[in-house]
Order: sequence, then structure tokens, then C-alpha cells
Amino acid sequence: MLCYHLTDSTKYEKRSGGKAGSAMAGVYSEDKWVNINGLDIHYLDWGGDRTKKPLLLMHGIGGHAHMFDDLAPRMSDEWHVVAMDERGCGDSDWSREGYSTQSYASDVGQFALATGLYPMDYYGHSQGSRIGIAVGAYFGNFVDHLVLGDYGPMPDPSPAGRDTAAQRLQGGQQERPRGFFSPQMAFDWHRQGDETASDDELWDTVKNTYRTNWDGILVPKTDPEIRWLNGRTALKEGPMLWDCVEKISCKTLVLRGGVSTVLDMAQAEKMAEIIPNGNGSVAEVPNVGHMLHREDMDTTVNILRDFYAT
Repeated sequence: MLCYHLTDSTKYEKRSGGKAGSAMAGVYSEDKWVNINGLDIHYLDWGGDRTKKPLLLMHGIGGHAHMFDDLAPRMSDEWHVVAMDERGCGDSDWSREGYSTQSYASDVGQFALATGLYPMDYYGHSQGSRIGIAVGAYFGNFVDHLVLGDYGPMPDPSPAGRDTAAQRLQGGQQERPRGFFSPQMAFDWHRQGDETASDDELWDTVKNTYRTNWDGILVPKTDPEIRWLNGRTALKEGPMLWDCVEKISCKTLVLRGGVSTVLDMAQAEKMAEIIPNGNGSVAEVPNVGHMLHREDMDTTVNILRDFYAT
């Protein structure tokens, strides 16, 4: 096992310029859809240059592809970057068959076959990391480099980790209303929970998180059934995911936030150690928590680019 901790500020200092730290000018995403496993799956495509290697970005629980709007342009100089709205999220179909990690991984495999976007590099954050574990085990032949972003088979067992898991199970610190009568009401509610985000960022959140229902009320795009992934379902899948870690067949980087209370270092190191053929490694984004690129974009992008270059 290669285990390295990327905490050397001389190597991974923030850069104001250069390919790792700056977005390409004029890079915008295109909305696309593909039907896989009986579902219409929406994804974003930044550039669509087939001469470049595919990079698939997978978001966290209840999220959407637009969560990578800032990261994707920073990778599109060398990669054909796409981000999927996972089943039940964003503008993708809800599923009557449910939301097991295996089903999400199957979606990734079928997505690769349907679009021809393989062999790919992969970055999954949070729930996207759990999906990536199964992708590496069952569809590793489609993946060259797999990055598992701050989520492992089981929760962080520390007291702080248990508090974080309990908060996730309860749906966060602030209970979200079932709907909003106007976009302004949704904006105001999100502003109460985040005083640091810009107005543009919050309006993007409203646009990408909600849809208008039959009665003209803004309701979340995410299927409510997905909430079970924060509790009993996730714990049930733990042994299966540990089994998957031992079957990952591609180069894999387990990436955690240096102060994360979601993925503890001991679990990250164990994951890297049991990945076969010495293909597992560990890195940290210093001084950030679970959100990784959303807390320190430059350092996260530098780590991704260095790993994908190996």
C-alpha cells in the first residue's frame, strides 16, 4: 500500500494561476440525458471533447450535478468532464426499485456503456464516494483512477463522528419546510442557514434544488425516499461495502478532509491497505471538513490532478 498524507504546504500551496488553480474561460455545461436501467438520467457535459479522457463527477446524498459547477471548469483543459444527477436527484428520474449503492453503481456502469465515456477517471464526493467503492469493485474495468471523497463503508466512530451521523439522520441542524410558496421564500430560508454564501450562490441553490409541483409550490427535486440512506440503510450496507473495497481493481485514492468527522483516518488507511495489488493510497485536504473542494477548491484540484497523472 502506498500511503501518503498531502499536508506539505510547500507542495500543495494554493495557486492564484496555472492549470490546477484557474478555471478555463468560456467553459459552460450542456444538459444531456441518457436512459439507463429504465430511468432517464440527466448529466452535465463541460465541452464534450472526445479527444480528452473522461472524468465523471458524482455528488453527495440528495445533491445534484451543478454542485461541480466550480470544479469542472478547472479540470476541463485536460479532461472531458461530465457530472451525473444520480437517480432520484436533480433532474433524473425517481426510482421505484430504490436507492441501494449497488443500483447507483450499476447506473455508472451502464452510463459508461451508453455514452462510451470510458476508461474514465472518477471523483465521488460523500455519497458519490460510497457509490465509487462499488463501482471500483464491479465496474473497475471502466475506471483508470478512482477518488473516494470523504465517505467510507461506515461512519466515523469518534464522539464527534457520532454527533455528525446523528445530525445527518435528523436531516441537518435546521428542518427544511416541505415546500416554499415563492423562490424568495426559499432564498430567505437558505440565507438563514448560510450567512457567508453570495446571493448568486444561493439563487443557484434554489434553482438547482427545487422544482414547481402541480400546485405551484417549490418542492425539493430529491426523492424523499433517499433520506433512508442517512440511517439504517447506510449501516446495513457497511459489510457489503467493506467486501467491495477488497475487490476494487483500479488505482484508488481515499481522500479525506483533515478535520472531517465523516471519514476518520483509521478507516481511510484501512480502506487503502486492503485494496488489492497495492493500488490504494490516502491523502488529506488540510484544515477542511467533509466538503473538500467546496471548502478548499485549489488544494483539492491539485491533489486530484496529481493523482490522475500517476
